[in-house]
Amino acid sequence: MKKFRIISAIVMLMAVILSACATPTPEVIRETIIETVEVKVIETKEVEVEKIVEKVVEATAVAVEFWAPEDVTAATGNEKCVPLATLPKTMSNATKIGFVGANNAHPFHGLVQKGIEDAAKFYGVEFVNMDAAGAPVLDFAETMMTQDVQALGVLGQGMDAIDPIGASAQDKGIIFIPADSGKTEYSPYTYGVADALSGKRGGELLAEGVKAKMEGDWAGKELFFIEATHNAIPACVARTGGAKKAFADAMGLDAEHLIQFDNAVGPLADMIQATLTAYPDAVFGMIPCWDQLGVDPWNVATAAGRGQDVMLVTLGGDKPYADLLVTKPENYYGYVEFQPYCEGWGWAETAIALLEGVPVIPYVPRTVTTQDTIDARYQELYP
Repeated sequence: MKKFRIISAIVMLMAVILSACATPTPEVIRETIIETVEVKVIETKEVEVEKIVEKVVEATAVAVEFWAPEDVTAATGNEKCVPLATLPKTMSNATKIGFVGANNAHPFHGLVQKGIEDAAKFYGVEFVNMDAAGAPVLDFAETMMTQDVQALGVLGQGMDAIDPIGASAQDKGIIFIPADSGKTEYSPYTYGVADALSGKRGGELLAEGVKAKMEGDWAGKELFFIEATHNAIPACVARTGGAKKAFADAMGLDAEHLIQFDNAVGPLADMIQATLTAYPDAVFGMIPCWDQLGVDPWNVATAAGRGQDVMLVTLGGDKPYADLLVTKPENYYGYVEFQPYCEGWGWAETAIALLEGVPVIPYVPRTVTTQDTIDARYQELYP
């Protein structure tokens, strides 16, 4: 009753103002629609006020529709991406997001970019798609900041790139969301695979394969772990560090049996050659920061006649490595799938959610694939 009395008082005040008007027009206050009706000014008796209230249409909130998770997953096709945020079908404001690909011809980078592009189209937001094509991404990011984007990102860059991009974006009031690049003090947002967790899962998967080998062909041989990383990229340090710890714990290896190859220092082909020469009778488990960083030295070992002594698990698992794994090559045990298309789709959702003030969850890779499961997984993704 108290609520009605307040509304009725407002109606009576409006009636005085509008008494000379023929037909009042509806007014919109935020998202609440109030319809007024023409009334006569009368004595303020409670009973008469209540009669007036009955003529007033109560305020009703405009309904906001949100995308259902199953609709989002269906839109991602064979990838079956899990949405990271529940987003409205109509955005509260015009939204423009942008992403600079380091090299969109690269299978992983290109698929991330495709995921972002498709998600932006699905959610009805504008997307600025730039390809650095191997050139410094910083220059392209600066150009993108002149195009009125509200959020921007880059993938897999070191601190020499993400710090200046983040600082520049911060000055311009643009949300910077680096992907697979680690943290920067110039942005509170980080995005991408959970590096230490994904590395840990890779280390556990490698240990699974190596344990079987140690009970067979590798029985009695000295075992080493090779960490193929890039120490200039914080995400790599966390990723391969997690793998190293998980593998060493599972296999009981001490520090003397942990070898690091740093791609920031020099060619990994030279490092694997030197290691194989130094330990002619040993065997090795190897995990890289990304697929190719492990496949290259693994190929060198195979070419040197030592392929039977090096077991590989990679992190990433995009199509070229699915193409390789499906051929069941010796000692390529499997990979942790990062699903770059879903990572890109989720980046777009994250950017939109931050702009809309909607809660968002982290992106988490959910699938591991081995030679035992690659046939079914390959048909699922690439029918």
